[in-house]
Amino acid sequence: MSNITAALIGGLFDQNGVSAYARPVLFGTAGDAVKGLLPAAVDACFFVHDGREDAPAGAESIALAEEGRFAALRALPECAQVLVIAAPLALTEPDALTHLTETHTVTGFGVSVLTAGRQGFDEDGQPIPRDERCLAAIFTYDALQRALQSGADTLDRLVGAAVEAGAQKGVSVTDEIVEIRDGASAYLAQLLLVQRVNFTLIEKGVQLFDPAGTYIAPDADIAPGAVILPGCHIRPGCKVGAGAVIGPHSILDKAVIGAGTTVNHSQVYESTVGDNATVGPFAYIRPQCVVGDGCRVGDFVELKKSTIGNGTKVSHLTYIGDATVGERVNFGCGTVVVNYDGYTKSQTVIGDDCFIGCNTNLVAPVTLGDRVFTAAGTTVTRNVPDGALAVARARQSTLEGWNDKRRRAHGQDNG
Repeated sequence: MSNITAALIGGLFDQNGVSAYARPVLFGTAGDAVKGLLPAAVDACFFVHDGREDAPAGAESIALAEEGRFAALRALPECAQVLVIAAPLALTEPDALTHLTETHTVTGFGVSVLTAGRQGFDEDGQPIPRDERCLAAIFTYDALQRALQSGADTLDRLVGAAVEAGAQKGVSVTDEIVEIRDGASAYLAQLLLVQRVNFTLIEKGVQLFDPAGTYIAPDADIAPGAVILPGCHIRPGCKVGAGAVIGPHSILDKAVIGAGTTVNHSQVYESTVGDNATVGPFAYIRPQCVVGDGCRVGDFVELKKSTIGNGTKVSHLTYIGDATVGERVNFGCGTVVVNYDGYTKSQTVIGDDCFIGCNTNLVAPVTLGDRVFTAAGTTVTRNVPDGALAVARARQSTLEGWNDKRRRAHGQDNG
């Protein structure tokens, strides 16, 4: 039997049919934001909803009952306590629900509610909330089942029914609760979440130059000593090492960035960049790339599904796709790995210590051994052995005076 079960109550839609739990909030949804607030002691989570809204990740579905939004709670499996969330919400204190459940468990009350602020105390010493509307409450399983017999259609009335049935009521106070019902309230909730995430990182030792203009997912793992410059979006699933400098205006998405690495005005998706590397400005690392330690991925470079060895430099205006590149390779400006023929994407392999001249085309599938040198302007279509020079271009012809004659024919002065 579960100790604490959480029940998120859906069925809230605006006039356009948008679910409150589906509202975007900082790289996720309002439902995701609520799940992130649930206490660690919650060992089961259910979402009560209809077919128009999806359950947040990790929550089990319970269909809304025709009798009302809360009637389906009768179908919850037996447990010790039930934490009921009546609407998606954001909290200034991320541990407010934890404090609510801990206090409720210790006191042994039948029901306890979370309220924002207080305007005094009643004769029993309980806080009188500023806002009587209840969005979160925890019940003993038995108290909840008795209260559900009343047919209450709001959480306030459900709490009142539990008290009328004999449950003692507790109150836990937090600073502010933002109910998420529409776009405006979702934005206010995001402001709270951004502030909470960013100032938690600052306290941890991460330097944020502009906390109000930097957006970091709650699950991002950023080491102390990292620097996050203005305008960055660090989305879910990211990890940033100590001493790394991200930004300004960079996007990371499921990216792992090594210690001491800089990512300047660039985007990295579902890829890993090693230690002491430099990325950007204006680089684009697409999914399934692995960039080694000490690498340089410069301006207007695009990588796709490629592995780049330690110490390799791809400085500018280069595309590398579906390739395995060795260590200490130097790519000249304008190099293209030609990986796609319109039907098939093929692999390119480049060994260690190669020098790829400017405007080289590597037409896959092709393999270059170690220490290969390609002359500028070369198009490589066949494998090149270790230590070789590859030259594939027409021999230069010079016709002296040709352009002067052409200019005169068009009435232009050659002076």
